[in-house]
Amino acid sequence: MNAGCDILLIEDSASQALRVQLLLQRAGYQVDVATDGEAGWHAAYTHSPRLILLDIDLPKLNGFQVLSRLKRGQQTRHIPVVMLTNREHVSHVLQSLELGADDYLPKPDMPTHIQTVVEQFLEPSDS
Repeated sequence: MNAGCDILLIEDSASQALRVQLLLQRAGYQVDVATDGEAGWHAAYTHSPRLILLDIDLPKLNGFQVLSRLKRGQQTRHIPVVMLTNREHVSHVLQSLELGADDYLPKPDMPTHIQTVVEQFLEPSDS
């Protein structure tokens, strides 16, 4: 993981993580990946990304647990968090927003909308 990355993607599916990482890197963002909730929370705390893309269904700590910890943490509460998930039930959206998520993107919509959502929070870097 790189200190000061643009985006931290916390996603346990290697194929989905690679797909999102490559898409966003082509758009000019530096993207690091964590493959479980515990590693993701630790990476967010130690590397201070500018944005976090967070899956809900994760091993070790689920996305709701990670989000709750992030929004309670002095060093991480300011980082925008976009939830990524296959769960589209309104209760999951509401729970995410109540815990402090800044946006919510269903995975079926992700390939066509991820860059637009990210651009709401970040400008591409010149790297």
